[in-house]
Amino acid sequence: MPNTPAKEMPNELPARGSKASKTASKPSARGAKHYADIKAAPDVSTPEGRLNEAPLLGMLGYQLAQASVVTVGNYQELVGNPYGLRAAEYTMLALIDANPGVSPAQLAKALSLSAPYVTAGLDKLCQKDWVVREVSTKDGRKQHVSTTEQGKAVATELTNTVLESERARFKNLTQAEKMMLAELLRKLAHCRTLIGL
Repeated sequence: MPNTPAKEMPNELPARGSKASKTASKPSARGAKHYADIKAAPDVSTPEGRLNEAPLLGMLGYQLAQASVVTVGNYQELVGNPYGLRAAEYTMLALIDANPGVSPAQLAKALSLSAPYVTAGLDKLCQKDWVVREVSTKDGRKQHVSTTEQGKAVATELTNTVLESERARFKNLTQAEKMMLAELLRKLAHCRTLIGL
């Protein structure tokens, strides 16, 4: 069978701006729509690791856990490591400063912590001379806790440090969005009374 000569290829590409060039570079309508769909599709991957998290997008507990990686890391860098304070211990200090004379039992209930955990945290804050315990004048079995002058100053400084850092670092949220998120999380926290936690 005789060999069929190969079709001769042009030595040069079509000139830019020529009809052939425009035809070759113009995407099909179907291809253009597919590209637009890809650009418009929401990002459903994890912040790091780029794993598909689509099934979990609407799960509040999951989103809170992912967000806490950022907030806890920020806290640890600014307060936890420099001052040797766990988040619960700092929170106790801040709440005591805002509620002078609060009882350990009230702290335990407010933070959903065990009594022994609160006692250990208060011992630590007392050792730092940031809080003082006083026996109730009405019931000798009860205690009231308040901040010292030093503790008041530390509580104010740490709270301002964390707030300022959150405003500066969480730049993908506007100030209005941050305030709205804080209010929504507070509202979610109040579900404790509805479901008995």
